Amino acid sequence: MQLKDFMYYPNLGCRLAMIRCYEWRGSKLPAVEQTLIQQLWFLLGAINLFYQNLGLVIDLSLSETQKELSAFIAQISETCSVMGLTLVGASNMWMLLYYRREIEAVLGELQELYPPRRQRIYRIKHYYEQSTRLMKHSTTFFLFAYAYYNSLPIVELCYELLAASQQVKYKAQSDTWYPWHLFLAERSALSFAASYLCQAISSLSGVAVIMSGQYLMCFFTTQMRMHFDALANGLSTLDARHSEANEQLKEMIVYHCRLLHIEQQINRIFNFMFLSNFSTSTIAICLMAFAMVMINLAAAFKYSVGLMSFLVFCVFICYNGTQFTLASDKLLPAAFYNNWYDGDRNYRRMLLFFIMRSCESRVLRTYKFTPVSMATYMAMLKFSYQLFTFFRAMIK
Repeated sequence: MQLKDFMYYPNLGCRLAMIRCYEWRGSKLPAVEQTLIQQLWFLLGAINLFYQNLGLVIDLSLSETQKELSAFIAQISETCSVMGLTLVGASNMWMLLYYRREIEAVLGELQELYPPRRQRIYRIKHYYEQSTRLMKHSTTFFLFAYAYYNSLPIVELCYELLAASQQVKYKAQSDTWYPWHLFLAERSALSFAASYLCQAISSLSGVAVIMSGQYLMCFFTTQMRMHFDALANGLSTLDARHSEANEQLKEMIVYHCRLLHIEQQINRIFNFMFLSNFSTSTIAICLMAFAMVMINLAAAFKYSVGLMSFLVFCVFICYNGTQFTLASDKLLPAAFYNNWYDGDRNYRRMLLFFIMRSCESRVLRTYKFTPVSMATYMAMLKFSYQLFTFFRAMIK
């Protein structure tokens, strides 16, 4: 089992988005160049994904909103909830492209640290199965959410065509303005087909980059957890009375310093993704719940999958952040309960230095002020519910 085996699901997201898979030194992977068709498909998906944010704002500004406060808030909720998904997808795509060199550099460092053969202190199979199971279930959900979201307009259209008393509305996935609305009726069949196709491509690109960004973060946290666990096991089995104990402890301190350096690089890469996901999700969860309650039954079915998507990928990020912190917290007790009292003065001094550096928990943070943890996830849900009750009170 090699490091590249852990990258299966992050590469799957890259392939769905038609982004070139990551390459790093020591991976021994053949360089694969993108074909012209793949490059054009990526550009088409990226343009549609970024444009949909603008199209939603233009459609909202051009719409003739009723004077009632309830109708205005319902329309704002419907527009902003869809925009939340597109903004998260666009921010993830920007992060994957902008930090590509940094990501490949971290992958190269992890390749150097990856154990060359099976060692007792490394639980490679355990962490591989754990991370693969988590990403596999998440992939199933995201692909189901994509198919569900894009099938609803077709189901609604078929129902309107089969029902004699029903008026055909030709409503796409979201109310997005496109340039062809200037010379085609917005509710015509041709305009519906073009809008539906553009939004299907946009949502596929958004789902793919969200999967790739989250799975890449899961990959990094899994590798760091594996190394922290191996370092803690190595400290617990280190015998201070051994003649080579000092040299072994020096190697572990250097190993720990490299892990701390990689942790800082990971934080720097994912800072923007954490910020955009948390800030957007907090508001979007509230607005989607409000749209489900205030608009109609069809909106409730449509936005239920969006609400679940935000809940799933936020808990995915926060769960990995919590597991990362718990793995780093193993180092302090492992060093403290070592038989340091049997070592010489230099050994005890080095171990004290290691303990001092391990006192602070290693936490993934959003620009050094919001920890990525399950506690943050619960606080985010609490704030979303407070916003939801505030909007409900305004309507009443």
